[in-house]
Amino acid sequence: MRKFSLNKYLEAITGIVLVLVIWLAISFSIDERTMVFPDPWKTVEESFRLLGTSYTWSCIGFTLLRVVIGFAISFALALVLGILAGNISFIRGAFKPILSVLKSIPTAALVFMFLVLVGARRAPVMMVVLISFPILYEAVVTGIQNIDESVMMAARVDGASGIKLLGNIELPNIGSYLAVGVASSLGLSFKIEIMAEILTGDTKNGLGSAILAAQRNDPTNMVPIFAYSLIAILMSALVSFSLLLFKKYVLRLK
Repeated sequence: MRKFSLNKYLEAITGIVLVLVIWLAISFSIDERTMVFPDPWKTVEESFRLLGTSYTWSCIGFTLLRVVIGFAISFALALVLGILAGNISFIRGAFKPILSVLKSIPTAALVFMFLVLVGARRAPVMMVVLISFPILYEAVVTGIQNIDESVMMAARVDGASGIKLLGNIELPNIGSYLAVGVASSLGLSFKIEIMAEILTGDTKNGLGSAILAAQRNDPTNMVPIFAYSLIAILMSALVSFSLLLFKKYVLRLK
C-alpha cells in the first residue's frame, strides 16, 4: 500500500515537472513572451499579486457561487429524472434523444442562445446546468440499472413499497455512481462557467470576466490572462481534491 501511494505521488510530481518543462520550452522559444506565452515565474508572480486584491477574490466568489447554483439545479433534476428513468423504461427511452442533443450541440452555440434568452448574468448558470446534467443523469440511471434484480424481488416479497425500495436499496446503490459523476462533472462545470463568462462579455464579476477585462485593458500583455487562468486551474483542482477526500473518507465511513 505504501509503495502504491508513493508511486502515485511520484507520478503526480513527474507530471507537474513535465508540464513546467514544456511550458518553459514554449515560452523561451518565443521572442515576445509577455505578449504571447509568459513563462511560469512571471505567471506565478502575477497570480500572487492578483490574489492580494479584493477584486480577484470577489471574482472567485462569484464564479464559485454560479457553479454551485447551476450544479445544485442540475443535481436535483438529474436525481429526480434519473430515478424515474431508471425505473421506467419508457421515460429512459424518451430521454435518449434529448441527451444526444445536449452532448452534440456546440457549447458556444448554447452560450449565445442563453445570452439572448436569459441575459448575460444568467447564461453561465444555465450552461453549468446543461453541461453537468447528462453526466449526473446517466450516473443515476446506471446505478439503478446495475442493482441486482434478485435483491429487488426479495425486497418486494418482504413487502417493501416503492418508497422503501428507493430509500433502502436504490439510493444507497447509486451513491458510488453519483460520486463519480459529481467528480467528473464539477470540474467540467467550473471550466464551462469561466468560458461562458468570457463569451457573454459581462466584465463585472467572475474569473472569466476578469480574464476578458484583462485582455481588453491591455491586449499586448498576456501575463494577467495566464495568471487568472492559473488561479482558475488551482481552484478547480482544489474542488476536485475536496471531492476526492469526501469520497475517500466520508462516503467510506458510511
